[in-house]
Parts: sequence; C-alpha cells; structure tokens
Amino acid sequence: MKFEAIAVCLFGVESTVSYELKNLGFTVTNVSDGRVTFETDSKGLATANISLRCAERVLVKIGEFKARSFEELFSNVKKLPLEKYIPSDAKFPVAKAKSINSKLFSVSDIQAITKKAAVERLKSVYNTEWFPETGSTHPLHVFINKDVVQLTIDTTGPALHKRGYRELSGGAPIRETIAAFMVMLTPWNESKLLIDPMCGSGTIAIEAAMIGANIMPGINRNFQGEELSFISKDDWIQARKEAIEKENQKEFKIYAYDIDPEMVKLAKSNAELAGVDHLIDFMKSDARKFHSTNEYGFIITNPPYGERMGEKEAVYELYKDLGRVFRRIPTWSVYIISSLENVEELFEKKAAKKRKLYNGMLKSYYYQFPGPKPPRASAESN
Repeated sequence: MKFEAIAVCLFGVESTVSYELKNLGFTVTNVSDGRVTFETDSKGLATANISLRCAERVLVKIGEFKARSFEELFSNVKKLPLEKYIPSDAKFPVAKAKSINSKLFSVSDIQAITKKAAVERLKSVYNTEWFPETGSTHPLHVFINKDVVQLTIDTTGPALHKRGYRELSGGAPIRETIAAFMVMLTPWNESKLLIDPMCGSGTIAIEAAMIGANIMPGINRNFQGEELSFISKDDWIQARKEAIEKENQKEFKIYAYDIDPEMVKLAKSNAELAGVDHLIDFMKSDARKFHSTNEYGFIITNPPYGERMGEKEAVYELYKDLGRVFRRIPTWSVYIISSLENVEELFEKKAAKKRKLYNGMLKSYYYQFPGPKPPRASAESN
C-alpha cells in the first residue's frame, strides 16, 4: 500500500528534513512551512520515524480539501476513505487540530465536527450504529491553512524530539531535533574536532555523537504507528534491523564543557542513556576561559539567552566575553543558537548566515561563523 506522508517539523528546519528524506530514498513532493510531504510505503513509515533527526512527527494523509464552513468540513470528511486506515474496533480520536488564516478557527468545533463526520462515514461502511472503540488507537489530526484542510493519521505518538535519553534537563534545554539540525547544517564529521563549551544537559554533543556513529535517533523508543492496522509488525522489525546495521564503530571524541558541575553530571547521565558516553568527554570548565592548541575545530553551542528579568545585562557581558574568546581562534568554525538578535554586535563579527527558526515556541537565530577550510593534510590529521 502506498501512502502520501507528511514530516512535520519546526519552522526553519524544512530544507534539512527534505534533505534527510531524500537521503533515506524517499521522493519529496512538496515543502511548505513546517511540513514536508513525501511518498512512501508501510515500511517507509517505520523507517522515517526511526531515522529522521530533525522532524517532529510523521503523518499519513487521508485526504485534502477546501472548507470555509462546518457544513463543508463535515461533508468532505465524510467522503474520505477512512476505512482504508481505521478498522471497525479502533479508537479514532481527533487528537489534534490546528487552523491558520482560515474561516474555521475554533479548534474544539473542528475536532467535534471531524469526529462526527468520521463516525458517519464508518457507520455506513461497516453497517453499524455503534463503535466500541476497544481496539488500537488511530489518532486523527486536522490541519487547516488558508481554508485548505488536511486530514491525517499520526504514526509517531510522542514527538520525535523525545528520543528517550533526556530524563532530566537544565533550565533552558534545546530541543533534540534542533540540536541535530545545528550539527547537520555544518560541515563537521566524526574525523573533525567538535567542542560544546556550554553543554548544559549535553544535547548538542549527544546528537553529534549519534550522527557521527550513525545511530538512528528513534532506535530505542516506541511509536504510535506500531499500533496502526496498516503498518505491519514485520515492517517495524525490519526497519529497526536495517537501522542497526547502518551504525558504524568509528573511534572519535567530542568534547563538552559546562561551568556547573551538576550539569556535567547530568550530561554524562544523558549520554549514558543514549549509548554514546564513550564518544564524549565531559568536564567542568568556563567557556570564557576556552583556549585550544588546535588550529582548526568546530564549536557548536547554545549559550544562555537571558529571557528572565534582570538577566539581559549579564548575558550581554557573557556574549562579549565569548566574542573575545572566539576572536582568539579565528580559524575555528563557530555556530551559535540564540534568541538574541544582536549577537553579531556583541561578538563584533558578522555572521556568514543568520537563520531564523523556532526552538520550541521561542523565536531564535542560528548564527553561523564558519572558519577557513583547513589544508588537506591538516583535515586528514584531525
């Protein structure tokens, strides 16, 4: 059975998710804000969930239509072939609804009307007046953008950024999918030096280690799709087997520092849960005192943002100090995510790129300060 699927992602990450899907062998058919549409089969749905590093969830599209009234929403949902996806005993809650720039905007009403129409459709197909809903859960999602409705089934469950290794985190954790995105947008690979001098709970270093070892981010978690009637258990087994076979045993080290010894302990614990603690050296250190005898390297980090009252001044001073540190290593490549719009001013350096994205609901910027490419001999010796 062929499917039209949608990889949902945070705003600003779409091109990287599209790149990931193409690398996995999928045909991408459309890219829009926060959504990348691709063609797949049953096993591909399992593979996408297990393998995508930057997407938040994978949905299967049931249908798409225009609706400017609840009558149109009801009649069009009722026309869709829901029985291809939902068996007669399944639970099928309308788990999520979202509306952007559309005449239909009440989430609760959209959910209620969609559920009513789905029931009516399935009643006529299964020739019944009542559904026990005692079987597996098939969660419906409704997305309306400029009056165009997409009805989908969620195959993911808890969002893909919930890898399972971060049971605890610091005060301002970066989402795992954004950390992976930050690493993937650089030319770093496991043969090159990488340091996070303000590692917090260790997310950037852990995601980089998983990328370097080609460990799929969803390999150790479960998915809603494992309950769905149209994805076989064998497909999940095979997709996991293929993911494990892709892992490599290359020897490399990533270095992660934090000024807070409790955060260093926490980061170590998270790395152990992720199975990459042997690839990361954690230690207590002040980023403002960072120095290196290495001529080339990568810094990828998530400094404090100073979102609380009274913190801005201290954070500005920290960024000025970091700017001085980074100017002392001009051949290094530095990549920073921050909600501050004036990082370039504080660093006294122009970024090659300043990319807007969202870390959860917080508008942020990814500042990219790539250094010069090392000579080939130096690159090979790293």
